[in-house]
Amino acid sequence: MRVPYSFLTLCLVLVSTACAQEKIIFEEDFNADTLNMEVWNYEEGNGCPDLCGWGNNEKQIYNRDYIALEDGKLVITAEKKGDTYYSGKINSKDNVEFTYGVIEVKAKLATGKGIWPAIWMLGADISEVGWPASGEIDILEYIGREPGIVFTSLHTPASHGNTINTKKTKIADIEEGYHTYKAVWTPDYIKFL
Repeated sequence: MRVPYSFLTLCLVLVSTACAQEKIIFEEDFNADTLNMEVWNYEEGNGCPDLCGWGNNEKQIYNRDYIALEDGKLVITAEKKGDTYYSGKINSKDNVEFTYGVIEVKAKLATGKGIWPAIWMLGADISEVGWPASGEIDILEYIGREPGIVFTSLHTPASHGNTINTKKTKIADIEEGYHTYKAVWTPDYIKFL
């Protein structure tokens, strides 16, 4: 069964490749003063009581106050106050869905020990079937304890959600400036660039 995916982070451009000619079907440049709430949803709290730690044993509490738009950029801040960590998280669940295409995201990585920024997509049916049955496509994961490395991964029911379908790519100076991360998703393959 082909399930459409929802963006769960910072999508800039989504290109449909269903036709021989590519066309942009969604683009977000974050040039407004506030998030477009017809596209984006805030995820807040710590996931409890249903999914404490958001399923990843995450320590931070998400709050919309840690998300800002500045000069055409989405800025997500992480902060430690006392023994509590805070950050921001948005998704496009129920607002932007698609099956197959080219996804491009221009982003600058947060760095530091304990940091794990990610840009990913989940199946639009996650509320009905749960994870990993919904599937997950990780366009980018960066783990602070492994500098200079970018992870791209697929989480599927066949792997019981474990990250067996992952690739580590060493990229010199990946922590410096903005880079474009790309996923090409077709009926036959998913390719990351």
